Amino acid sequence: MIAAQQSQADVFPENNFVAEKLRDVADQLERRAAAHFRVRAYREAASYVTGLSYPIRAIYVKEGRRGLEDLPTIGIATSAAIAVLLDSGAWDVLDRLRGPKNPEELIQTCERYLNRDSYAFGG
Repeated sequence: MIAAQQSQADVFPENNFVAEKLRDVADQLERRAAAHFRVRAYREAASYVTGLSYPIRAIYVKEGRRGLEDLPTIGIATSAAIAVLLDSGAWDVLDRLRGPKNPEELIQTCERYLNRDSYAFGG
C-alpha cells in the first residue's frame, strides 16, 4: 500500500503537498497535547488525500468545499484548510502553530496578547 501511495504522490504532487501540510498540523497539534481525535482526523485526511487516484483540485474546482466535505475523512474544518491550501499555497494555521520564527516576532505577539487582555479586562 505504501508503494501505491508513493506512486500516487508522484502522479499528483499537489495532493502530496496538501497531505504534507495536514500531517504537519497533526504533528504540531500532537506536540501541544491537543485532543487525540483532532490529531487523528488530520492524519486520516492526509492519508486519504495521499491515496487519491485523481487530483484533489479536480473535486474542489468542480464541487467546491462541499465536494471536499463529501470525501471520506474530510470534515468541515479540513475541507476549509484544503481550500485555503489550494487557493493560496499557504495555511496561516500551520504558521501560527509553529510559532514566530524570530525573537522579535515572539515579543510582538506576546505584547499583542497582553494588550488585548488588558483592554478586555479593563486593565
